Amino acid sequence: MIKKIIDIKKDLDNFDDKVELSWFDMQKPNLSAITKNGVEFIIKVKFTHLHENDFLVDEDDYKIKVSRCEDEIYILKFDDVLTFAKTAYEIGNRHQPIMISDFQITALEDISILDIIKQCQSNEKIDVNKTKGYFKPNGKAHHSH
Repeated sequence: MIKKIIDIKKDLDNFDDKVELSWFDMQKPNLSAITKNGVEFIIKVKFTHLHENDFLVDEDDYKIKVSRCEDEIYILKFDDVLTFAKTAYEIGNRHQPIMISDFQITALEDISILDIIKQCQSNEKIDVNKTKGYFKPNGKAHHSH
């Protein structure tokens, strides 16, 4: 039986189950997932997105604690500012969220930017590392228009 989430709470002392979600899944207005105990649920979030340590409550008062899982990410490190700026522009042009720091871009693994990643891998001025990590984009990434 699929549970329907009807409320999101911020502070609860106890819960019945846990679910790990990726950054991208936490941004979705409509989500279906399976908890650690194998319970399938659906949720439709209005005007917000999920956060770590939110509690999802279903129609039967079953409480599910939300936690983040690590995402598949690419870390791109640059030797020069022009290559750095061009790559950030190209990824941004695909409307993909990114984390930017000094001469470094972190991007979620996504099919829409794989061609850019391949170009970066063949560029000796860019160090490309695929790994797992917690993704937190700069600004208001992945917003709606």
